[in-house]
Amino acid sequence: MGFLDRKGTPIACPECGSRRARKVFWKIKCLNANCSRFDSAYAAEASQNYAVNRDAASVFPQLQGTFSPGSGAIRIQYENFRGDHLTYLGDPEGAYRAGDHLVIRVAPTGRHISFRMSYILNRKEVEESLAAGSETSTPDANERRILNFHLRRGTTSPRFAEIRQRYPDYQP
Repeated sequence: MGFLDRKGTPIACPECGSRRARKVFWKIKCLNANCSRFDSAYAAEASQNYAVNRDAASVFPQLQGTFSPGSGAIRIQYENFRGDHLTYLGDPEGAYRAGDHLVIRVAPTGRHISFRMSYILNRKEVEESLAAGSETSTPDANERRILNFHLRRGTTSPRFAEIRQRYPDYQP
C-alpha cells in the first residue's frame, strides 16, 4: 500500500487479537467494542461491508448446483479471510481432517472445500458430529490418492481393488 493509504492496512489488534483491526497511519482501529482501541466510526463503516450470519450460497451467486448433503448434514459457521461470517451445509460422510483443516463436500455444488479448524465458529459442534459419524472410517491420504487416481481414469489395480473393498461408497 502507498504512504497515504486512508483505508489502512489489515492487522491483528495487539490489545485483543481481533483479526479485523486496521492500522491507519500510526493509529490502530479495532472493531471489538471491549477493546481499548475500539473506534465506533470505523466499526459502523466496516459492519456495512461484511456479511454476517448469512448462507454462503446467497452471498456467492456463482455457487449453483443440485448436491444435497442428506439428513445428517452439518451446518458449519465459518469466518473467512475478509471477516465474513458465513454458513455452509456439508456432508459429513466423506469429511476428513488434513492437518489443521477440515475437508468436506458442501451444498449446493458438491465440491470439496477446506476449512481451517481455528476459523470455524461452531467448532465444538462440528467435531462432535464428525466424531459421531466416524463409525464408517475414511481412507487415509495415501488410500485417497490411489482411489482418486483409478476412479477418475476408470482403471484398476490389485491395490485399488483391495482399498475399494474397504471403502465401497468412497467418491472423489
